[in-house]
Amino acid sequence: MKQTLNTLPQRTHAHKRLLGGLAVALVLSASAQPAAAINPAEPSAPEACTQPQQTFGRLFNTLPAASWESADLDKLANSIMAAEEVDPTPETERDGEENVDIDAGYTYVGQFLDHDITLDDRSNDLTTPTDPYTLKNFRTPQLDLDSVYGKGPSQSPDLYETDALHLKVGAALTGSSDTKAVDLPRKANGQALLGDPRNDENRIVAQLHAIFIRFHNQLADQIKRQNPSLSNNQIFERARQQATWHYQWAILTDFLPTMTGQRTTDAIVQRNNTGWNTNLRFYTPCANMPVEFSVSAYRFGHSMVRALYRINDNVDRLPVFTPTHAPGTDLTGFGPSPSNFAIDWKFFFQMQPTRQINMPQASYKLDNSLTFALSQLPLPATGTGPASLAKRNLMRSVQLGLPSGQEVARAMGITPLPDSQILIGKATGDAADAATITDISPAFAGKSPLWVYVFAEATARAYTIRNGQIEGEQSSPFRLGPVGGRIVAETFVGLMKSDPNSVLNQPNFRPSQNLTNRQGNFGFKELIRAVVDPRPNNPPPQNGPHPNPLPPPPQIGPRPPRP
Repeated sequence: MKQTLNTLPQRTHAHKRLLGGLAVALVLSASAQPAAAINPAEPSAPEACTQPQQTFGRLFNTLPAASWESADLDKLANSIMAAEEVDPTPETERDGEENVDIDAGYTYVGQFLDHDITLDDRSNDLTTPTDPYTLKNFRTPQLDLDSVYGKGPSQSPDLYETDALHLKVGAALTGSSDTKAVDLPRKANGQALLGDPRNDENRIVAQLHAIFIRFHNQLADQIKRQNPSLSNNQIFERARQQATWHYQWAILTDFLPTMTGQRTTDAIVQRNNTGWNTNLRFYTPCANMPVEFSVSAYRFGHSMVRALYRINDNVDRLPVFTPTHAPGTDLTGFGPSPSNFAIDWKFFFQMQPTRQINMPQASYKLDNSLTFALSQLPLPATGTGPASLAKRNLMRSVQLGLPSGQEVARAMGITPLPDSQILIGKATGDAADAATITDISPAFAGKSPLWVYVFAEATARAYTIRNGQIEGEQSSPFRLGPVGGRIVAETFVGLMKSDPNSVLNQPNFRPSQNLTNRQGNFGFKELIRAVVDPRPNNPPPQNGPHPNPLPPPPQIGPRPPRP
């Protein structure tokens, strides 16, 4: 268990600009562009655009910036960071910090998704005011897997085999039931060959990236068998499109409902017999990447990181990071993986018919507590400032000029949480584990940082909170609340809507029938299973709509140029 609030250490911690839905390496700003406080509803927005904005921006341009004294931010950050676990909960017992509603794998799906849509690759002191509209986003904001594909075989040849059809794979790994598990492809010096090098930050997201490499190669082989007359370039483009559409379908039907709840997702995007209906109230398609999303709401993954992970049956539980980062002592990446570190995905998603304790492992709760492992990261080579991850996130809010969580709630037509329901610390129900934000400092009265508010909202959604304390047992699934959930879901849906090539704009697409589960659903678990344990005698892809396995993509326009 994380150490209680009353004994949290007053010390600095480190951050490595990682953990992407976890720690987005991005954007900070303090000024705003004049515009309406809330973007107009979707009907006045374009349906799709061929060249989306490649800069960051805002959802709420006229809301006042919230700021606090550095001493108050220090108190808040120190109360959020947890101390080291001296007596970890045994694997045979349920950890009170675990969120049984969200499997541990979704933490790293979130990181992978972030690395597909955002990258602010610049030195940042966390204090100089910066207009987000001037910050370039070095990822294509369209969920097109450019973190995997780079700029394609002709412009990123290092990622591809000589046939310009298959993506390179790395060395074989052992230890799990995945007999074909591989490390990332690497140069002789150990550097990974990736469209986004951040996907080598830890072993879990690295092997998730490897799953997508293998998924593409598997699709390419199937399409080639079915269509031997096609050129390698034609097969590549078809395989890439199919991989991307399956990935986007999994985001819409699996990741978003898991993180925000089905009701929130359905309020924004629903599939019917003729395609997809969307209802965007705050995010305008083709707009800039909103910093309310990238710097606050989508950093929910920080709190989901567990203290220890079991990756397979042959390696003891390990933290994500340790001070030394010695090979084999933690899950730090940026170098060749230990050969027995193959991920057994049954520990991260429910691959077995029945759920057991720690199979899969649960993520940690979406509360205002970050595990000690996140205090073990070296600072970014290009960055300066404090080493505390929580403090860095809070400084970003001030530097960016983000409004408070309460201001954003009011702008969205949502009644803000009272201060007595904004808890800082672990959402275990033990009064010693958490305190109200105004107990930390009166400076936060009615003015919570948006990042902190998103966590507090999730806790208040899951529990009854009275007089600054959790009462009773958990009463609802532990997911993002109405502010955080709406910002996250609208941004993902808006990015897809703006992309003419996305699954939202392809009404006839259905996931391959031989990849779906028995209920006909396809999510990230099914994508991983398709790679790790493909069904025998899978029929090759054919033309035509569902239920044929892999219908070829329709004729679509050229992809927008990549930075």
